[in-house]
Amino acid sequence: MRVFVSSYETSLDSKGRVSVPASFRHALEGGARIFLYPALDGSPCLEGGGDALMKQNQATLLRMSPTSTARKVFLNRTVSKAVELKLDDTGRIKVPPKHLEMAGIGKDLVFVGAMDRFYVWDPERYAAFDAEMESQLDDVQGDFEGSFNAAMAVGDIRGVVGEGE
Repeated sequence: MRVFVSSYETSLDSKGRVSVPASFRHALEGGARIFLYPALDGSPCLEGGGDALMKQNQATLLRMSPTSTARKVFLNRTVSKAVELKLDDTGRIKVPPKHLEMAGIGKDLVFVGAMDRFYVWDPERYAAFDAEMESQLDDVQGDFEGSFNAAMAVGDIRGVVGEGE
């Protein structure tokens, strides 16, 4: 499985198109579709990915009761407000103005990798979010260590590459 990593600042062209970073296109594993919707966590940005992400969302939805409020909220965010975009021959997409407005994006934007998905931010909003996340690093360090140790205990992590070789 390829993952979305790093961040890339770019701009919309005069026709409102934006080039999807090459590494993100590679992470789509040959897919030519991108889905964008308002971020699930309520952050002021767009969340996106390819077919694999939408299959993951579908699997999550199918495990939820059709009458649950959580399912309705998740459906509203990831399906009802989603847009399906096709990459053109040069790797560009045209994000609808409505979606740009939802995320407060003008001409400039930032693609931010997040493993199985990515986010599209206004650069100033992303800078504020990034600073907030960095300020919380010390507070959450124990959570990461606990998750890592739990994965080690059940054999999900074999060790650090290069260690003991």
